[in-house]
Amino acid sequence: MPALLEKLADKTGKTNLYKLADFGMNGAFHLDSLWHHGWETVAALIATTKATSR
Repeated sequence: MPALLEKLADKTGKTNLYKLADFGMNGAFHLDSLWHHGWETVAALIATTKATSR
């Protein structure tokens, strides 16, 4: 996964954020977190779209 995120950061112009390391946090961590939250949002939208009311 880190290699994929690094490639995405390079292609979107976020290389500096990916390589950021300051105050114990780093950009790679934040991009990984963003990646997971994005897919959780997609999953939630799919689940609610397919849901039926009772």
